[in-house]
Amino acid sequence: MKKSLLILAFAGLCFTTAAAQENIPHVFRTNAEDYNRRTEIILPQVKGYNIYKGDFHIHTMYSDGRITPAGRVAEAWFDGLDVIAITDHYEGYRNVQKFFKVAAPYNADGKPTKYMSAFKAGAAMLDFNAIHEEAVEMRDKAGYEMLIIKGCEMARNAHILGHFNCLFLKDINPLYDKELSVAFDKVHEQGGLVVHNHPAYVRGTTEKSKEQAALYDAGKIDGIEVSNSLSFYPPIVRRSVEENLFMLGCTDAHGQTMRKYGPLGVYRTMTFILAKELTEAAIKDALLKRRTIAYSAGYLIGEEKWLTEFLNAAIDCRLIKVDEKSGTRRFQITNTTSLTYRLNNGGKFVHELEPFQAVTVTLGKDKETGKYLAPTFTVDNMWHIDYQHPTITLEIDK
Repeated sequence: MKKSLLILAFAGLCFTTAAAQENIPHVFRTNAEDYNRRTEIILPQVKGYNIYKGDFHIHTMYSDGRITPAGRVAEAWFDGLDVIAITDHYEGYRNVQKFFKVAAPYNADGKPTKYMSAFKAGAAMLDFNAIHEEAVEMRDKAGYEMLIIKGCEMARNAHILGHFNCLFLKDINPLYDKELSVAFDKVHEQGGLVVHNHPAYVRGTTEKSKEQAALYDAGKIDGIEVSNSLSFYPPIVRRSVEENLFMLGCTDAHGQTMRKYGPLGVYRTMTFILAKELTEAAIKDALLKRRTIAYSAGYLIGEEKWLTEFLNAAIDCRLIKVDEKSGTRRFQITNTTSLTYRLNNGGKFVHELEPFQAVTVTLGKDKETGKYLAPTFTVDNMWHIDYQHPTITLEIDK
């Protein structure tokens, strides 16, 4: 009897185990998402303009970067950008040379393919437009609502002249000329714009070399980077204002943007463009009319007018209490954006206004006039001309 019970128990165990094995899935998804979500950077409308996030200085594996054009598009999309320009170096494609060397054993003679770049006579090896086309193909395939500007980076005697990005191009291949000023003429003939990159590159100073001054004086330069990667060039803000140049903030990305900016807990360096719509014509118009603000590691850099307009659009300032007895007014100041603002009340206190948070501020009366003080702050994470933080009076109950 005991033996029969033991046999039945064993059979039941086998049946239970077999049933359990049948219920084990062959594939179990540990996460239902196939990809990361886009970083949404919430910014206000300013004076009827939308704010688009752009990066106009990016490199790929076809020059000295480490990411494909398609990879740059996906990266920019998930970083929250709306506009990018891939600006690979026009005169030297180092990684292409490396590939030719690696591929040499597969050539019939086992010798590396001869590398030719655009400025060598008879060169027809490289099609510079193909980089842009690969990026556009990726965008269209993925369905990203992103504008991709055709561009490249030029340099001649870089230790004297520096580097320059050429944007809004139609055909990159025929732009080369030994004289950089002539090449810039070709850019402008196509309706393109020329940007002076990382302006402290030459001799570690932002002062113009004699050769650079000649380009500026001839009207060859349209814009300039006030911020490149995690560097800010304070004297360049004054130059931009005085010489009617638009200001950009760019990553100059070669490696992964996540590796540089992610550990810092900040968005990648970018430009805020105030434009009516996300079209090439509208973005170009915004640049030419200098409706831009550079963003770098939490700092906003630009003309005082647009910084003031931006902050007043970003912040809701409401009068919530008036105490006539104590002669004070209390305000609720609410941040409606994804950025942080450091509001300094004359050194007495600094309000760290975090994204989508609110603070209350109590202000008294001016001792001389007896009038209530306006909610006026120096914004410590904004920079304008001459390395100064702007002082901005908030619009009340707008």
